[in-house]
Amino acid sequence: MNIRKMFALASAGIAIIISICVLYKDGLSNANGEKGAAWLEVYLLSHGETTWNRARILEGSVTNTVLTPVGVRMAEETAKGMSSAGIGFDRIYTSPYPRARRTAEIVASGVGGPRPIEDDRLRDVCFGRYEGVRCDNGAYQDDNLRCFFEEPARYVPQGEGAESIDQVCARVRTFLESEIKPLEGKAKRILCVVHPPVLKALFLEIAGEDALLSAKNTSWCNCSAHLLRYKNGRFVIVEAGRMFYSPEDPGFASGPKMVAHRGAGDLTMPEASLPAYSNAVETACDIVKLDLRCTKDGVIVLGHDATLKRNMGWDVEISSLDYGEILEKGRFLEHGEPGEFRIVRLDEALAVLKPAPEFWLDFKNYSPVMAEKVLKDVEEAGIDRSRLMVATFSKRALAYFRDHHPDIRRVGHVLFAKNNGDNAEIRKKVLSFRDEYGLCGLNMPVSNGETYLEDVSFLKDSGLWVSLWYVQNSKTATQYLPSMPDAFVTDHVSAVRPAVYNGETRKETQE
Repeated sequence: MNIRKMFALASAGIAIIISICVLYKDGLSNANGEKGAAWLEVYLLSHGETTWNRARILEGSVTNTVLTPVGVRMAEETAKGMSSAGIGFDRIYTSPYPRARRTAEIVASGVGGPRPIEDDRLRDVCFGRYEGVRCDNGAYQDDNLRCFFEEPARYVPQGEGAESIDQVCARVRTFLESEIKPLEGKAKRILCVVHPPVLKALFLEIAGEDALLSAKNTSWCNCSAHLLRYKNGRFVIVEAGRMFYSPEDPGFASGPKMVAHRGAGDLTMPEASLPAYSNAVETACDIVKLDLRCTKDGVIVLGHDATLKRNMGWDVEISSLDYGEILEKGRFLEHGEPGEFRIVRLDEALAVLKPAPEFWLDFKNYSPVMAEKVLKDVEEAGIDRSRLMVATFSKRALAYFRDHHPDIRRVGHVLFAKNNGDNAEIRKKVLSFRDEYGLCGLNMPVSNGETYLEDVSFLKDSGLWVSLWYVQNSKTATQYLPSMPDAFVTDHVSAVRPAVYNGETRKETQE
């Protein structure tokens, strides 16, 4: 669901919720008939967009996901809007998870508020076996997961540590009793930065299931604000789903992500060179695809092809050479002649790419030792694992990460070939592939004409994140936009982005 549609639905949900709350316990009058006494105002704020939110992947108790540059900007704009409206806070509470804590810190700084207080009772719901799977409005892995968001009373927790909505309500109830209610008469306004499922639990605890179900999934989007008032043992919901940033701003657009293929150099610089990777950052690509190869002496370098023939005129495999040999002899061709740029090590690329929101690890050759070296380089670069996806043809790599690093998302590269116009069998195989390797997504080509709009729609309806590769111009991008793919893999971001964002080139503030 795009942000504009979500915003429209949120407006409708607000009206319903307010109507319910006017009827709930006599509206804003307290039980003793005392009118005019000061109410304690409680703002509930959902955290800013994270890397997993943007990929529509369920986070739950995963604690290491971070805000995207868009998420940071959402929080900054929310703080500006609150400050302009004269909304300040006497106390700020936050979930201890980094995505909420960072949002709270940004808002506190923007409104001149106190330092946020972490409270573990505001942590996100543990979804057990569902964590790390795609979860989009209208597209859930199974009916049980759908129930959590649409019919919470029917939801059955699955997997170790998984919580029911009643369990979440129980812990937020103790938070309300011990932290919020005692502030009546002592504070004017407080802020709690939480997670959308916790917002649902708070609504359920305060106003009952009718209010929760009336809102459904319409008002829980990133950095949505919800105003409660409390007095004499009673909470009422005054406003729900308020946005302090404009969903009409192209900077918050929800179209397909831009994936920088080979650095997305836009033909102005050699592919997979440091200037190409710098271009990926400058053009605010959402994901940078890293084509990983290992030299004979174990150095991780970046190269799309197995040999150096196309880029250097040297018909020899990278894996057969020591890094020193490549460094001494090899230079990328420019206008048919060796130029100034050489092959790039992974650690060098990561130093340039650190501001990029997310990274694809595409193992062009693979071994467990190589996989661990790659993760070590990523760690030493200070890049959080939540920003990583393994996206590759290598089934061995997918299986290794499934078994040894299940917290890192996995995306399979597939060719969606047709069988005489009947693709039922290939669809069955693709879903089997998804289940075998625990994939959250699939990456499919468009250049060979074998991927169709209905293929994308089918896979999205099956709960998969879908990216399309070799989307090299605005015509191809426009052709596939109706199927709402999640990402376009391109070498030419400057040609594709305007088609995705209606002519607006999105330059995001890098964190």
